[in-house]
Amino acid sequence: MMKPRTFFLPLSFLARTLFIVVLLLLPAEGQFPARASELEGLLAMGLEDLMDVEVTTAFKKPQSVKNIPAAVYVITSEDIRRSGADSIPEILRMVPGVNVAKLDNGNWAVSIRGFNDLFSDKLLVLMDGRVLYDPLFSGVLWDAQDTVLEDIERIEVIRGPGASSWGTNAVNGVINIITKNSGDTMGGMVSGSGGTLNRGTLSARYGFKMGNLGAARFYAKTYKRHQQLQRDGSTAWDDWFMDRAGFRSDLQLGSRDKASLKGEIYTGRGTNKMLGFNKDFTKRIVIKNNVPISGGFIVGDVKHEFKRGLELSLKFYYDHTERKYSGFTSETRDTLDFEFKNRFGRGSYLDFVWGGIYRHTRDHIPVSHGAVIGAFHPKTSKDDLFSLFFQNEAKFFSKRLRFLTGVRLDHYNYTGLEVQPTFRVLYSMGENQDIWAAVSKAVRSPSRYNRDAVWVLGIRPAPFTKLPMVMAYVGDEDFESEKLWAYELGYRWRIDRKLIIDVTGFANFYRNLFSGTLGEPFHHHGFMIMPINPGNYGRGESFGLEFTGNVKPFEWWRMEFSYSYLDTHFWIDSAHRQGTEMSARYMDAPHHQVSVRSNMDLTPKLEFDVQLRYVANLSRLDVPSYTGLDVRLGYKPMRNLELSLDAKNLLDPYHPEFKDEFLKVINTEVPRSINGKITWHF
Repeated sequence: MMKPRTFFLPLSFLARTLFIVVLLLLPAEGQFPARASELEGLLAMGLEDLMDVEVTTAFKKPQSVKNIPAAVYVITSEDIRRSGADSIPEILRMVPGVNVAKLDNGNWAVSIRGFNDLFSDKLLVLMDGRVLYDPLFSGVLWDAQDTVLEDIERIEVIRGPGASSWGTNAVNGVINIITKNSGDTMGGMVSGSGGTLNRGTLSARYGFKMGNLGAARFYAKTYKRHQQLQRDGSTAWDDWFMDRAGFRSDLQLGSRDKASLKGEIYTGRGTNKMLGFNKDFTKRIVIKNNVPISGGFIVGDVKHEFKRGLELSLKFYYDHTERKYSGFTSETRDTLDFEFKNRFGRGSYLDFVWGGIYRHTRDHIPVSHGAVIGAFHPKTSKDDLFSLFFQNEAKFFSKRLRFLTGVRLDHYNYTGLEVQPTFRVLYSMGENQDIWAAVSKAVRSPSRYNRDAVWVLGIRPAPFTKLPMVMAYVGDEDFESEKLWAYELGYRWRIDRKLIIDVTGFANFYRNLFSGTLGEPFHHHGFMIMPINPGNYGRGESFGLEFTGNVKPFEWWRMEFSYSYLDTHFWIDSAHRQGTEMSARYMDAPHHQVSVRSNMDLTPKLEFDVQLRYVANLSRLDVPSYTGLDVRLGYKPMRNLELSLDAKNLLDPYHPEFKDEFLKVINTEVPRSINGKITWHF
């Protein structure tokens, strides 16, 4: 296996070299003018246009938001630009029903409709169709997920199950990050920013035509983040840096064939504080954990349109990641994925999409001997997924009534066949009002941790003996998938050109949830070992309401109000309550979240943006509520040049947002910060 240090240095060198080459190759001003679509203001879009935005994530086909029987939210490229955010998790703060909590400069907890954690195992995240969900602990490693933010076309967020289209782990929601077609990024772009936390971020992109075939672009990005200072003046040991470089090409191969190819390499390193053990396991100690990461991927897809209403698409990707936790273990993972999709339609009664997926993943996790003890047996694992999905949409009464049914069949090594159906209906009550309902099933497949881990959780005095008692988690090959049945009801009302309301209510019922069961204690090398085995004895239910209102009182001013309510309950099956506890108490989400966003074009060159958000307390984690205020001022002295200054968390110099009870990463208090940015298109 290649050593991390050997792998990091060439990647870092290559990323910086490509960045310099891009700058040197940039043409003179005016040779490739930036496309108007990149420079249009957010307020140029009418509110009615928000409902006509075309999305593909909901049911693997292009549809306008107003025709989708699901809770959909679209973050546009202009929303991203005017948010002042410098990371993808930060962008997601604007979505109702999505809980985003910052642990430190590299670690985030992001979830939809509850179960938030450092690894939110019931949320599926994709980038251009490439799955970002890591099966080691089940969840997304947000510190590695990044790109040039100016290259993101939109982020589609589906709240609620998406398993009938995307398969296992799309339990409470799906987030799909979609980058721009290279034909929409012609010419050059350079962006630089820095501030009190952001030591420096530099991005560059260069797009060019490839004759009559299409277009391509190269890009590079590097950033460094300061260690955060805490309220008591101490440092948080959470500095991070990341370098990445990549390309994308989009080709038109005749009148009916399209193809695209994307690739990237990245490398980085960060630190954080963790709780570990001293050498004789007598007490907990704080350790500094170094986290070097690196990887790369390549994604290709081809689409052929046979005739109107009949098309076939093929997609593949290969993904390689390396990650090391200096305190306990490391992970090397390779993933290979193939997908085909066929769509055909006949009249109003048949709009049929079906396809299949094969995914192979191989990992290597060596034995740990650090201050945090954890191991996986076997050290190397190979897993395969075979999937088929089918769905059809039928339209009646001049398309006012729509029925969508779908099912996905997944076969995993771990759990065998999983069947995940959905039944959805949408009724249009006139031109401007829609009501929809859905019933769906979704499953969360077991992680390597659930089945193969041996992990020291803690130490406590043992009764009737002087030996220290070590609480040790021991995985179980019989651990099964967690299951959800979800019921949703939604309403959309486009009152007029100045006001749109979107309301969704849901009830989720979970079974086979992860629970820890105490085994029989035994002596081992001078310790009393108390094993904790995973079981599927947990049950849960959650009820919620999500509201979004868009108002545009003037052509130069748009506001968005959002509110989400969540109530969750968990318990153990009565037959297994003795000696069993729920781990779900460590996965928490706020009962209430409120957000108000305001975007103003004060003059044709001056923008003023404000976001005020309230997040209720996390009672299970003893994290207090907080109110955050972010302000951005943008100025365009000329068409292709933009200057901006943003300030975050103005109302409180420090506040905590989450606590990690899984890997014991010590959270930091999020400080007030100021950041400046300059972006030049040419």
